[in-house]
Amino acid sequence: MLNNVKCIASDNINKRRYALMEILDKNSIEYTLTNRKIGDNYVKNIIVSFNKNNDKKLVIGAHYDNLEGSTGANDNATGVAILIQVVKYICKNGINKNIDIVFFDREEYADRGSEQYIKEIGKQNIEAMINIDTCGFGDTVIVGTETNIQKLYKLNILNESILDKDYIKTIKINPGSDDRSFENENIPNIHIQVVPKEDLDIIYKIIDCEINGIEPSQELINTKLKFMDTLHNGLYDNIDIVDEKPMTFVLDLLLDIVKNMK
Repeated sequence: MLNNVKCIASDNINKRRYALMEILDKNSIEYTLTNRKIGDNYVKNIIVSFNKNNDKKLVIGAHYDNLEGSTGANDNATGVAILIQVVKYICKNGINKNIDIVFFDREEYADRGSEQYIKEIGKQNIEAMINIDTCGFGDTVIVGTETNIQKLYKLNILNESILDKDYIKTIKINPGSDDRSFENENIPNIHIQVVPKEDLDIIYKIIDCEINGIEPSQELINTKLKFMDTLHNGLYDNIDIVDEKPMTFVLDLLLDIVKNMK
């Protein structure tokens, strides 16, 4: 996976897109490249579809775009590299469920590719969504929201044993990525990412403030989350900090989900 992260990590969005498409082409993976206008911008989602039928789709997505100037190595070449492995697994082993694996454009900006995807597919045709973001730095996989986890249990997409790992923690509110586009349309969704264990206490406190409508203290606001330095032109926003081990945690989680649906 790390080799694919290195291929995709670039501060140029076109290079990122072409690198992703080249990887898919080399692996003989069929995909659709969209070029649709939403708002003031064109978005170019890359979609790999399995079992195109009349059933509702499960969407598993990761954004491939980057913030201007950022290498986007952890955010989110790591998520893209993980999904490439999921695609390769399904191509080899098959799946009975109607699934779209989507590499979203413009997560970092307005007029998100995830919004365009929902409009094109129709929210009534989407069963649920799993979002993967920033998975190459840290030792703890966070999954949320807890309310949506329960919804995915009922849909038989998740079960409790899949999340029963010491390194997996559930959270009440997600940080906010392409999953928010689906949340806004009342489509069940979960967000998966990796953070250092030392960030968890701060994350929980911030979430509690949001849930209770309390302004976080200045001390809490000023407390630096370590994983944030790997994003958006931060101090460690480069390929050197990306670790394949946490990516493997997330890949194993996704493959458990896929196997659970066979």
